[in-house]
Amino acid sequence: MSRFFVPKGSVSGGIITVTGDELHHAKDVMRLREGDEITVFDETGKEYIGTIDKVSKVGLSAVVSKVTDILPEKCGLTLIQAIPKSSKMDMIVEKATELGVEKIIPIVTSRTVVKISGEGNKPDRWRKIAVVAAKQCGRPTFPEITPVIDLKGSLIAAGRCGLSVMPCLYSGNKGLKDVLKGRDIVSAAVFIGPEGDFTPEEVTLAAGSGVTPVILGREVLRSETAAIAVLSVLSYELRW
Repeated sequence: MSRFFVPKGSVSGGIITVTGDELHHAKDVMRLREGDEITVFDETGKEYIGTIDKVSKVGLSAVVSKVTDILPEKCGLTLIQAIPKSSKMDMIVEKATELGVEKIIPIVTSRTVVKISGEGNKPDRWRKIAVVAAKQCGRPTFPEITPVIDLKGSLIAAGRCGLSVMPCLYSGNKGLKDVLKGRDIVSAAVFIGPEGDFTPEEVTLAAGSGVTPVILGREVLRSETAAIAVLSVLSYELRW
């Protein structure tokens, strides 16, 4: 069954209304017509199944036949990601969405190559990627993606979580497995560094704010690989 995202307020009085890009996708790409069934989600944690009763140039309407409330995850995950080079952030946003992340905070660090200037429209682009990923993986929501900030600013958001970890390559750190052992956590944040890792000064700053530096193993992972690996572990350990 075709699945679409609609803004809040698009489902009212038992009627689903689809417009804009999603209308184009439904009408011109999927070739949906009256009588076809669709599934939509609207950022409220609900999923709606409806039968199309009208398709026009300006909108599609469907009569709701079923409403499902999707329970929130046991543990909310926040990804605080140093922006990598090229289009790697696009892939990170996509995979983080598939892994159930609730918030993505893009940051610039001392070793981040990407310049802050010109990044103003990136959150909008990443939001579109997250919406597409949520549609494909069956999520009823997609991550909040904040404007790009620096590491110091992101520590405030991390402080609201029950656990915050920072994988880095410096010796003496605890293993992620040891940090998670026996913990009952309702919210967690993970910091992922840029190519070249966080600097010692950044790790010290984060640790002073309650973030736990951890190691992931002997192998040195790319930034995008580390993000997926850690989120997978946290999702498994804290949500199931």
